[in-house]
Amino acid sequence: MKIAILNLNPGVDRVIYLPAPLAPGTMNRASRTVFCQGSKAANQAILLSTLGGADVHFYTFTGGPLGAACDAFTALPGITTHAIPTAAGVRVNTKVIDSDGTATELNERGGPVTPEELEQLISALRAGCGDVDILSIAGSIPQGVEKSVYKSILEANIAPRVILDCDGEQLTQAISACPYLIKPNRRELGGLCASLGLSGFSTDLTEFGDVVATCGLVRAKTGEKTNIICTLDAAGSVYVGEEGVWRVNAPTVPFRGFSGAGDTYLAAFTHARFAVGQDVPDALRFAAAAASAKVAIEGTNLPSRGEIEYLLDRVTIEKLS
Repeated sequence: MKIAILNLNPGVDRVIYLPAPLAPGTMNRASRTVFCQGSKAANQAILLSTLGGADVHFYTFTGGPLGAACDAFTALPGITTHAIPTAAGVRVNTKVIDSDGTATELNERGGPVTPEELEQLISALRAGCGDVDILSIAGSIPQGVEKSVYKSILEANIAPRVILDCDGEQLTQAISACPYLIKPNRRELGGLCASLGLSGFSTDLTEFGDVVATCGLVRAKTGEKTNIICTLDAAGSVYVGEEGVWRVNAPTVPFRGFSGAGDTYLAAFTHARFAVGQDVPDALRFAAAAASAKVAIEGTNLPSRGEIEYLLDRVTIEKLS
């Protein structure tokens, strides 16, 4: 199994833990600080390396003071990195978690990336995708890159299956090119629903039935070609796709690290479904256990196979149709 992962907006996460509630407008002393990988795509690559069974090719940008640190996070067995240097370098995302668990994020935009730098990376991706089984595209786009970039890559048909994990206008545009799988969260699905003009639902999608119905409408918009997993935080997740409609209930775990749970879910699903060959229900179960294991870990560190398997029996799954 060969998987290519595209990361247009790499970054480093700086997670700051406070011993008290955050006090805006004054000085807050940190109890500790953790530095971790800071992008959806990097999280996917690292977990796929941890779980094994896949030859992962990671396409990304590098450069600047933090470029080497960012590169080191994915310098792991099973990952071949193809990194194009940029003058702008790698961005920093700051996460603040205070004593009552409130999380605040301050994410840099990244870039600007020049047209020449982008073309170098896309050319490397095209050249390397001749024998891939899956192309996974994840994350935001930096300054200097058009929001249609993911749609253009999909329309180039460089991989038999494309998994897309992004939001905003780049997701709205890419839907018309019918990716194999998308994985929005509740907020991202609501935004997509609104931007596509799918009426009848509020963008917060508080009701589970509205989530399922919205997934069905988005899937219909692609001619039933796109499968959808919507993650619902502590409420679990839902799959609407070629294998039916499934509801997944995640186990309750201590909340220690809020960033990367969705990326962990998607990488674990990809591993179980395609590298191992499990059916959709079992892959969803494994993915939900992985995401729950992730939020129980501080910072953006990712779970081990043992931590995931420990929670498997606590995941319940139900076929709705």
